[in-house]
Amino acid sequence: MKNLLINILAFASLISAVLVITSKNPDLIITFVNAAGYLILSGIIFIGISYIILYIGAIAVLFLFIIMMINIRLIDILEIGSTYTKNIPLAFAIGFLFIYELFNILPFTFNKISGITFLLDVFNNLNKILLNTSNYASLDNILLTYNPNIFDIKFTTFLQIQAIGHSLYTYQAILLIILSLILLLAMVAPILISKNNVKNII
Repeated sequence: MKNLLINILAFASLISAVLVITSKNPDLIITFVNAAGYLILSGIIFIGISYIILYIGAIAVLFLFIIMMINIRLIDILEIGSTYTKNIPLAFAIGFLFIYELFNILPFTFNKISGITFLLDVFNNLNKILLNTSNYASLDNILLTYNPNIFDIKFTTFLQIQAIGHSLYTYQAILLIILSLILLLAMVAPILISKNNVKNII
């Protein structure tokens, strides 16, 4: 029953993530709810609760303030005809790129699942064409971004939050720096866009 619920939440997260791109309705909250439930049931309780407290709470408050400050007409949030379907190809393209990065960067161990071997062959061929390499990824050991031989944790036991911090700041510091730059760009870009819009209006 638990595995079935985890699979349902994972599938619902994917569907709601696609709806975030293709729809104007607030599906992002649903995405975070499904992702938080998936993480909690998978045993990653700290990150799941953080999703609920930070993301869902912050987004809900943000939506409340936006609804109170601006006048939203019903016709503006209803998707009709081609308005709804025109962004679906973009959603699939972004999803494909995300899955491609997932298979090539993150560590995973797959069993012989139907369809996974075909996808992995496609990614290997893409790597051979784009990167001019003959190195093939295997189902058992895809390129790791962290040190699998963490000897210092053999002498002590960490709590879940301590293990996350230890792995993040010790072996994945470059990823943390990249994420901070992405967040900085996401914060600065809307400010510049809004300033340009104000100048155009004036």
